[in-house]
Amino acid sequence: MAALRKRLGADANEIAFQSLYWASVLDQREEAYLQALHDQPVRWRWLRRIVTLFLGDASGYRKTSQAYDTSYEEVHQCVRQGLHELRAKVAPDTPLIVLAHSLGGHIFSNFVWDQQKINQSSCALDPFLGLETFSGFITFGCNIPLFTFAYDPVVPIRFPGHCLPASLQIQARWLNVYAPADILAYPLRPLQNYAQVVTEDRCMAVGPWYKRFTPFSHLDYWNDAKFHRYVARHLRQLLTACPEPTDTRSSG
Repeated sequence: MAALRKRLGADANEIAFQSLYWASVLDQREEAYLQALHDQPVRWRWLRRIVTLFLGDASGYRKTSQAYDTSYEEVHQCVRQGLHELRAKVAPDTPLIVLAHSLGGHIFSNFVWDQQKINQSSCALDPFLGLETFSGFITFGCNIPLFTFAYDPVVPIRFPGHCLPASLQIQARWLNVYAPADILAYPLRPLQNYAQVVTEDRCMAVGPWYKRFTPFSHLDYWNDAKFHRYVARHLRQLLTACPEPTDTRSSG
């Protein structure tokens, strides 16, 4: 995040930032299992660890019932808490921009879907918390397609939110960045109906030379100057589109 702020320069002062880490819900359980394997005769432990952490997150985050004690709801509560912390810094009509890495794209998409099911057609008293000022979605290393094959038809979230001024409606973008060697990252527009909401799938090699053409590039989007430039350009476009007088604006 610090590198992106530096890239934005003075424009960073116009944006309220909020980081959130949802994986803490599942980390402890996954680590406990890996520790229990310590005295077992398993091989490729480093690769097994990677597979366990990714598949453990993906399988652990699922809606198993309507009960509110599931991992699905626990993860969404982390997202909700982060959104409320961000809301404390901004006005209710502030544009919301979300940057989501890897499984985070799928998680936030589900979070939006659940919220949109209860939203009314008119703007809520707090459109920010209702996600109706959602004006920018940047997914990177995203694997949403892997979670769609059980559905036909595949229906994406409604994007952008419907409580935005015309200038922001025009500039609203869902941008999806994937590194060509990142086997956990996929284009989204080929998905059924997703071309209606995803503006661009951008193929971008990221990371240092010794990772750029390997699956380990999945972990290096945040460390890549090209990615920072790409994100900063979009944030500046949204800032320019914000009506005057400007309130504090946000990106989470």
